[in-house]
Amino acid sequence: MKENTAAGLEMICIACPIACRLTVSQSGPDVTVTGNRCARGDAYGREEFHAPMRIVTAVIPTDSAQFPCAPVRTDKPVPRDKVRELLQKLYATRVALPVQSGDVVITDFDGARVIYTRTLPPDEVASIGEPGAESKGDDKVS
Repeated sequence: MKENTAAGLEMICIACPIACRLTVSQSGPDVTVTGNRCARGDAYGREEFHAPMRIVTAVIPTDSAQFPCAPVRTDKPVPRDKVRELLQKLYATRVALPVQSGDVVITDFDGARVIYTRTLPPDEVASIGEPGAESKGDDKVS
């Protein structure tokens, strides 16, 4: 969460489990980060102030009735102001199964690749008119 105050931009650091309350302020070309208890907090505050980046996770539609969505993520952060554009591109994509975890969906989106995060097998649901599990007769009721 970010909040603008008279002292500067306040945010909670997510670089480590401590979750420090940071205040980032700028005086001329100099950016000051206070409230951090480690060096990662300083780096996070500066990056978030100048060019916020995000790892994007989403699900994209498939052509499968059994697995209607495939989970994906970027392999590295993308600029926060490009997240909406990436999500629109992903939601407009329809994939055919099978897919393997780690396979690439989008090879380059602002320097990041979008990859599948789960292996999904081919769709094994019986088509209309084909015998399915219910007609195999394995579970007979007497």
